Amino acid sequence: MSGATLLELREVGKSFGGVHAVTALNMEVRRGEVLGLIGPNGAGKTTVFNLVSGLQKPSSGSIRLDGHEIGGLRPDQVCRRGIARTFQTASFLPGLTVRENVRLAAEFREPAKRQARSSAAVVADALARTELAEVADEAAELINVSQQKRLEIARAIATEPQLLMTDEIVAGLNPAETDGLLKILTALNRDGMTLVFVEHDVRAVLSVSHRLVVLAQGKLLAEGEPKAVARSPEVIRVYLGSRYAGNR
Repeated sequence: MSGATLLELREVGKSFGGVHAVTALNMEVRRGEVLGLIGPNGAGKTTVFNLVSGLQKPSSGSIRLDGHEIGGLRPDQVCRRGIARTFQTASFLPGLTVRENVRLAAEFREPAKRQARSSAAVVADALARTELAEVADEAAELINVSQQKRLEIARAIATEPQLLMTDEIVAGLNPAETDGLLKILTALNRDGMTLVFVEHDVRAVLSVSHRLVVLAQGKLLAEGEPKAVARSPEVIRVYLGSRYAGNR
């Protein structure tokens, strides 16, 4: 299911003035796994994504992908090294079709990947995997919210990443739409893609994750097998709440 360490954060910190968003964080993502990253609002989850993907630079510590330091690289450099992410709000370019949005993302692949596989083939595969082929020529801003969420995934996987990080990708979706999107992510993982999954829908996280990491106030609170972590008294107290504990 999972193997050697793919992504490693060691003593990573991020401060904004006097506010410590992330403090001395140590965590790893193992190749081939689905890692659920959870915690209350303000726990530092999105900040971790921003640090890994290059949107923000760490104040301290080391971020390594396959043993190579990536902390402080630009987002395009991180992307070409094999990390892609989605955002809480849709980040597509209005005025372009679904296909054009995905094609643009495919241009951010590293040169070797662009030579090995045509953009047209990558785009067609991304649209098929996310079930967007039928709306490929529609304006991105005119498709529905569920399809826009899948477009986020299509754009990310068009960069041919080793690691895909999704940030609250099922937020705002109904149960059927959520299940459909989770099936897409599960299929990507089954085909070898490593995933980090940030989501407030705890049951969705538990249904797809091989392992959980729980953050609270920018620090590591717990990590391990999902059911064991969900039974942790400290995790229940800080995040899940007694109501969830009584229904698990």
